[in-house]
Amino acid sequence: MQKKKRSSLLLTALLLALTLCAQERIRFVSYNVENLFDCTDNPQFNDEAFLPEAIRHWTPRRYWNKLQAVSSAIAAVGDDRAPDFVALCEVENDSVMYDLTHRASLRTAKYEYLMTTSNDPRGINVALMYKPTTFHPFSQRALRLPQEFLPEGHHVRDVLLVSGELHTGDTLDLFVCHLPSRLNGKQSAQLRHSVVMHLCQAVDSITRERTLPHIIVMGDFNDTPQSKALRPLTEKVGLICITQSLNGSYRYKGKWEQIDHVYLSPILTQQTDSTSLHLSPQGAWNFSPEFLTEPEPRYGGCRPYRTYNGMRYQGGTSDHLPVCFDLRFEW
Repeated sequence: MQKKKRSSLLLTALLLALTLCAQERIRFVSYNVENLFDCTDNPQFNDEAFLPEAIRHWTPRRYWNKLQAVSSAIAAVGDDRAPDFVALCEVENDSVMYDLTHRASLRTAKYEYLMTTSNDPRGINVALMYKPTTFHPFSQRALRLPQEFLPEGHHVRDVLLVSGELHTGDTLDLFVCHLPSRLNGKQSAQLRHSVVMHLCQAVDSITRERTLPHIIVMGDFNDTPQSKALRPLTEKVGLICITQSLNGSYRYKGKWEQIDHVYLSPILTQQTDSTSLHLSPQGAWNFSPEFLTEPEPRYGGCRPYRTYNGMRYQGGTSDHLPVCFDLRFEW
């Protein structure tokens, strides 16, 4: 009788363990880390503002403090383990990415990374960090807007497209974007629209190639999903924005704005038998712990705790908050 009871308890424990393991998560983060430059002058780009002798006095010590701050933010997003994917905007070069993933405290997460080498005048790029235990990339390419769509002498940042296989066996196509800023009004809006249309062509190509495409488009879009510039992502290629109802990832003159977004192919937002992957019921969220924010005396409330306030160094992390979401999968 005791043997039967013991066997029954073991079976119950085994079933419970299998149930807990049957559903897992893959965590994604999109984060504009605001001017993550090294301290070395690159004569090809306008990076002179971030040098030790420049007005901001961007010293090695401040650089490493920034790397540690970014590392802490990314690690904290992961809760019990570091996120599986991190899309970064405003990183300067391979040197910065190597320091972040292999020399800063984040090195224990054992990330690998892929990045662009854009023609951006300041030399800033986008990058994708990923865990090799979760994802095996089999292709990468930079989507560069053809010069015919650019005003003379203008350049925009490339979009990074990485395709690979998840440890679930599913193929994932992931785009990392940093669209033109809003500084030049209508001209910038037109540039954002041009980049989005070029991006849509790539999404459409993947949709025709794969039976059930798992597509993620994420990054800093410098605009809202309702804008004319971004609407083609939903209206033309049918992606679904999961961040449009969030309260804000960036604050300007006391007003929160959601300009960091995530777009998913429809199959990822549905629980169907067609795929084991689906968006967590929690949806997307902005990660806003106290250490990533500071009080805003002029307008009240809080704002992201950035590295510089104007030209004054204050040691914060970024003027954006990280945007996060989970994909769940069932074995």
